[in-house]
Amino acid sequence: MKYFPYSYGLLVLLFLLNSGTAFSTGSNLVDEQQIKVFLPPSSVINSDEYRLGEIAQLEGEDVLLLEKISQTVIGRSPLPGRKLTVTRSLILSRLRSQKINIKRFVFPGSESSSIQRAALKITGKDIDQVVLKHIREANNNKDLKPRILAKTRDIFLPRGQVSYVITSKGKYKKDGGYRNYEVEFSIDGEAVRIVTVRTYLKLYKEVFIARDTIRRNQIIEESDLLKVRKNVDRLPREYVTDKDQLIGKISKRTINPSEAIRRNTVSAPPLVKSGDRLQIVFETPFLRLSAPGISMAKGRKGERIPVKNLDSKIVVFATVQTRNVVLVN
Repeated sequence: MKYFPYSYGLLVLLFLLNSGTAFSTGSNLVDEQQIKVFLPPSSVINSDEYRLGEIAQLEGEDVLLLEKISQTVIGRSPLPGRKLTVTRSLILSRLRSQKINIKRFVFPGSESSSIQRAALKITGKDIDQVVLKHIREANNNKDLKPRILAKTRDIFLPRGQVSYVITSKGKYKKDGGYRNYEVEFSIDGEAVRIVTVRTYLKLYKEVFIARDTIRRNQIIEESDLLKVRKNVDRLPREYVTDKDQLIGKISKRTINPSEAIRRNTVSAPPLVKSGDRLQIVFETPFLRLSAPGISMAKGRKGERIPVKNLDSKIVVFATVQTRNVVLVN
């Protein structure tokens, strides 16, 4: 019987493979060489990044290597209140990037772990309440009735010393109505989150309306006015709450019954009417001259109107000072 010359070597190789002594990877390493990584079911992280030593229990004889891998950053922590699954393959990938021999690592237990960022929960209800309190304190008006338009969701913030600042957003030119507020949360003095709260401010005030129709160019008297309580956020701007701003004024247009009277719909009556006799005054620090004149247009105090000098018959422009005096500039 003949044998191939390499048959004995082949048998030895097969024996070594079957006995597990040819290679030393994973569990085939002796205990002194192994690094055991025990992953718990879950972990809680306090910082923005998580290291292997924070999410796993490490065992092995190589103390220096254990210290190094415990400080190896595996990844960024999830947002506060969120969870993230860390797998064996991710851990080995991060270790391999640090030039560490991953063949020495074994995972006797689970091969994955769930991590969660330590967080402080602030309920949306609490956020809404602090905004409503801020509105009431800022306005100091018992007739102001603020309400939340949409419930704010709960938020999760990193742990630390929490502070917040509330600001009103946008340029609002009238009282009441829709208003947005921003709540900026800070942790240990560093801004981390902004929450927008939408509100509606209902504000009641006593305003003046026309009792009956007020004609154009009519002088307004107290009997023409009626004081009522209205939700002013639904009124045009310039509504009037003081009757002294209306009595004796002239309507610039027809004002309908029950219409809220605005400042821009009335004006002061003219001091001078067309054809009124008056004194035309020219004045300097060292000289004062005057002459009789006649107005050629009506005018209110401070307005420039044409006037005729009755002596010279010359027409000049002068500023109304009083009912009987105009000043040539």
